Amino acid sequence: MIETDVAMQLRETYQKITQILQHKVDEYGLTFGLLFLTMLIDKKPDASQKELAKIMRFTEGAMSGAVKRLINLKMIEQVPLESDMRYNRLVVTELGKSMIDDYRDYVVKIYQDMFKGFSQEELSKLNEVLAKLNHNLTNMDIHNDLDDIIE
Repeated sequence: MIETDVAMQLRETYQKITQILQHKVDEYGLTFGLLFLTMLIDKKPDASQKELAKIMRFTEGAMSGAVKRLINLKMIEQVPLESDMRYNRLVVTELGKSMIDDYRDYVVKIYQDMFKGFSQEELSKLNEVLAKLNHNLTNMDIHNDLDDIIE
């Protein structure tokens, strides 16, 4: 069935991209979750740990552990709030900022290399097809499909 072949190609592509990006993240001694948390802290400097945990879908305990790890890696630091010294806000350090910039530059290069040899027409068509696929995936009712399998 061609749908199965296409789905397997997409899975293989996803795995290869993940491996390539993971290689870079490994250089920093981070996980994707810690990298994205660092980027989120940089993007939302006024957010509390509780708010960040909610966005990242972390428990408060997991968030506390992630923050400690990032502090130990010198990617972020805690700075007391001027308005209430009992509370700290998280700030990305210069090391953390340079890591974020390095990762963003790396991703751009990977994306350029990934599509080397593609014409603009091919990229436009691929984008159109993938957008249609993502639309279909978004509209799938997974719970009903699971119920059909179980019954």
